[in-house]
Amino acid sequence: MRIFLVCISAWFTAQVIKVILNTIKYFIDKAKGNETKNVNIATLFKLGGMPSSHTATVISLSTCVGALEGFDSTIFAVSGVFAFIVMFDAFMVRLPVEKLTEAFNVVREAVLGKDLKALKKVEGHTIPEIIGGFITGAGVAILFLRYSPLFPEYVSIFEQFAK
Repeated sequence: MRIFLVCISAWFTAQVIKVILNTIKYFIDKAKGNETKNVNIATLFKLGGMPSSHTATVISLSTCVGALEGFDSTIFAVSGVFAFIVMFDAFMVRLPVEKLTEAFNVVREAVLGKDLKALKKVEGHTIPEIIGGFITGAGVAILFLRYSPLFPEYVSIFEQFAK
């Protein structure tokens, strides 16, 4: 349950960062006179964007598992492979599907008109967004491991290094 709380915290942190960055982008675009989307509570649950909350979640899981069970353990290998698959999917599958959906919607509108509802985009991630999620997830996990009373056995490891 402790690691689950870290993962949820990493996801939430990434989503809050995403809202902050989207709010900054909104005001910059508005100041430049560009058309922009409003930032609202739904932005907190938006897929895609910087940083990747999927990546933050799985990297926080892998970081905790590695720190608590050992980076040479079988369970760390499982969590690492899981993290790799999630990040690979975000970049190599969901990102191209997002681009294809955008193109399909443009062609569909040109051929059939605007009367039909556009297909919903499945948003993927760019490499910088995945790296941002990696840093967010590892950072949240390390902060929890170091400073949270949830992990007293791990804090003692830090204290040994400090001596």
